[in-house]
Amino acid sequence: MTITIADAVDGILAKPSVPVILIDTCSFIDLFRRDPARYQPRVTVQEIQAAADLVELMNVSPDAAHLLLPELIPREYSDHADREEATFRNWTLFHDQNQDWLAEASLSVALALPQPLLIHPFGLAARLRNLTDNLLGKFKMLDRDQGCLDRAVNRLINKSRPSHKKEVKDSMNLEQCLELSRQLQNAGFTQSRVWVSSNINDFAGQSGTQIHPDLELDFTTAGLKYFTSLQAALGHLRAAGEI
Repeated sequence: MTITIADAVDGILAKPSVPVILIDTCSFIDLFRRDPARYQPRVTVQEIQAAADLVELMNVSPDAAHLLLPELIPREYSDHADREEATFRNWTLFHDQNQDWLAEASLSVALALPQPLLIHPFGLAARLRNLTDNLLGKFKMLDRDQGCLDRAVNRLINKSRPSHKKEVKDSMNLEQCLELSRQLQNAGFTQSRVWVSSNINDFAGQSGTQIHPDLELDFTTAGLKYFTSLQAALGHLRAAGEI
C-alpha cells in the first residue's frame, strides 16, 4: 500500500498517539544475510528476535505503531533478497559440511566427537526470509515527493551525507523520513519517530552507533531518532513506554 506523506501525517494524527517506525533496506536484508568479511551471520540473535517481536506486536495490536517505508525500500529489497537468501542458505550447507569433516577427522586421532547437528535440511534461510517478508508486509510505502527528491539531489550535488559518496538513493530515503517527521513535529506530535539503518558508513558517526555530526542538526530539527538496529530502536520505545 502506498500513501503520500501528507496523507500519512493526517492518518497518524487522526489515530491514538503511537510511535512511527521507518526501516532501511539493509536492516531488512541483514536478517538473512551473511557477513562476507567474517563469514558469519550479519546480525545478532537478538536482532532476529526483535523482528519477530515487532511482527507479533503488529499481529496482536495493529495500531501499536505506525510502520512506514521510503518509496525505494521495497524495490531495493526485491532486487537483493533472493541472492542474499541463497548465499545464507549456502552458508548453512558449508557449516554442515565442515561439521562432517571435523567429526570424521577426529576419528583419526582417537577422538570421537558428538554426532554433528545438521542445519541446512531445516531451511533456516527460508524461515528467516519469511520472517522478513512478513515484517516488510506490515509497512505502508510513502509515495514519491518532489520536494524530498529535490533536496536529495542537492545532497548529491553538494556531496553531503548520506550522498557523500555520490549515491542519491540513501538521500531520497532520508529526505522522506525527515519530511514525515518534520510535518508531525510541526503538528505537535510528541511520540517517537525512529529511523533504523545498519548503514553506519553513511549515517553513523565515529562511534558507529550515534548519528553522524553532519546529519545531527537535520535529525534534531525534524525530531527523528536514529538507531543502527531494530533491537536498539524497540528497546528505546519500550523504555519510553511507547510500545
